[in-house]
Amino acid sequence: MAVWIDESGTIVRAAESASIERSSLRDIEIPEGLPERFTRLLIEVKNIPDFSHDYRAAIIDWAQRGAESQFALTPDQVIARSQPRGVDEAKAAACFELGEYLRRTVDEAAAVPWWREAHRLYPANWTYKRQAWTLVTTAEGASENDLLQEPNDVYEGSWLDDVIASGGGENYVVVPDL
Repeated sequence: MAVWIDESGTIVRAAESASIERSSLRDIEIPEGLPERFTRLLIEVKNIPDFSHDYRAAIIDWAQRGAESQFALTPDQVIARSQPRGVDEAKAAACFELGEYLRRTVDEAAAVPWWREAHRLYPANWTYKRQAWTLVTTAEGASENDLLQEPNDVYEGSWLDDVIASGGGENYVVVPDL
């Protein structure tokens, strides 16, 4: 996610999906003989929309032209593009933040009920799910987070299962309106 803020502190683009580099996973050949689930995961990753070239070009245009850039929005446009937050989404945000606080100050187990409630209240929020799944599926002492986020005994769903349920990788992100 990205938000563009100019030198005066004014938001000129509301929060939106953002990527400025093409994922190397898009260009790999999917080898024969992989487990079916892993093959499906790679297929769905390859189906995630790639707008990195256009998004990078928009940022460069804004950096060079400032407020004159066609990609810099007026305050009214920023407000119009901002996603409204209903009661359940607001409650989910509070539950997620409380869970995060408890994870940092008590332990991960203290966060679980709050994150489960955030998932229930706002099931479309990938950030809430991925944070919880990563902490459960990453092995203790691992130097990298587990990005596969497979099914587990603590939370419902998994990255791949939820992506498939949402219609596939092509629906994983909201493509920014450039």
